[in-house]
Amino acid sequence: MTELYNQMISRQKEIFTENQQEKIRNTPVLVIGCGGLGGTVIEQLVRAGFENLTIVDQDVFDKTNLNRQIRSNLDTIDKSKVETAKKESLKINPNLNITGYDTTITPENISQIFKGNDIVIDAVDNVYTRVMISREARKQNMAFIHCAVETTVGQLTIITNDTPSYEELFKLKSNGKTLDKSKEYLLGISTKKPQVLGTTPAIFGALEVNETIKYILESKDALFAPKVLLWDIFDMTSFRIIDF
Repeated sequence: MTELYNQMISRQKEIFTENQQEKIRNTPVLVIGCGGLGGTVIEQLVRAGFENLTIVDQDVFDKTNLNRQIRSNLDTIDKSKVETAKKESLKINPNLNITGYDTTITPENISQIFKGNDIVIDAVDNVYTRVMISREARKQNMAFIHCAVETTVGQLTIITNDTPSYEELFKLKSNGKTLDKSKEYLLGISTKKPQVLGTTPAIFGALEVNETIKYILESKDALFAPKVLLWDIFDMTSFRIIDF
């Protein structure tokens, strides 16, 4: 560890052992989506001490992102979300090993993008892409940290090869069918950009990082499917973990 790294993580040294922090530092994590959820996820991963990240997004910032996407401001409008996230992350930790793919995830490139990672974090905004990445995670025996948000509501769980699949868990009609045959159905689920309050992806993005850390450290309290956290952040009494 460098002197900078030791100083950066000094306020969490009584939370994690040295070996646990090394696991965090060395585990390669893939984040798909660098917007509302993804922007928070990437920043919190870097600040927690992760040093091996791959990030993916084909988009650029626009003014509609300003309410919720942590890297959006008037200086980053029309700039690549991936390149902006890389640049800002390296300002936190210059020793970070971060690979960016400024592209759309497709069946043709997904295997190469996933290669070399242990965990994939879901920060996408459509079900078609989510199914694609959940299937690839299963194929490559990677943990899939699933999260979705809309308005003031979010859901969160960890899916592995030892749990129900994403499609099984949420009873999608695409389960057992090829992606090509399911594409129209899956795209029909996400027909418009959802309304989202900025605090929703900020909170749930941080929770995704929590679950990532818990998974890496083999915490008995990690939130594995079929358990799913559901929470409307405008109703504190709605916080619940249910079995789907």
